[in-house]
Amino acid sequence: MHPDWQDEIHVYSENMSSPETPFLQAINEFTWKKMINPRMLSGHLQGRFLSSLVALKQPQCILEIGTFTGYATACLLEHLPQNASLHTIEADAETAHKTQTFWLSQHPQHRVNWHVGEALTLLPNLQLQPDFVFVDADKHNYKQYLDLCFPMLKPGGVLLFDNTLWSKRVTIEADRLTDRDTQNMHAFNQYAKNTPNALVTLLPIRDGITLITKLT
Repeated sequence: MHPDWQDEIHVYSENMSSPETPFLQAINEFTWKKMINPRMLSGHLQGRFLSSLVALKQPQCILEIGTFTGYATACLLEHLPQNASLHTIEADAETAHKTQTFWLSQHPQHRVNWHVGEALTLLPNLQLQPDFVFVDADKHNYKQYLDLCFPMLKPGGVLLFDNTLWSKRVTIEADRLTDRDTQNMHAFNQYAKNTPNALVTLLPIRDGITLITKLT
């Protein structure tokens, strides 16, 4: 586990939050045993936050960009209304196949609509009207995802971006000057902050989550 996400405050917060379900524990174990780059997995505290937001918002359509092994997907499903839908997009076909096979073996009655391919190509044809969007995908396209997804949102809808603290490197001036990935994330954070008709909050949960709420 990345040390930046496991300081004493984070660990205490996890311990004082609702526990993972058995299915979430199974996804965690599967990811760390079977997948390359398991650190991309959404964490316990982040998962409780996503699940709580869904319980509060009661969205009718959730869009997730970046499935990986579906830990966040499972959290988004926990309190999703019965008549609502969840669409998740994974660009990597091999990862998508492994994830869907695992889910079929562990949770065959799930309500996930799987999509495989590049989100920027797929989204215009899906014709979705989400009121809740969670993005944890290729960071260099975050600005494009914001520009594409924010107009889709209904008033009061939310759009979340993961990893926006970039292992704290966005706070380090030397990295902002010399590291391209850090420069990209810092530029996105500045761009997101100025989204018109929105309330924007960057939350220091795990590796940073930016929450953008559409006002009207």
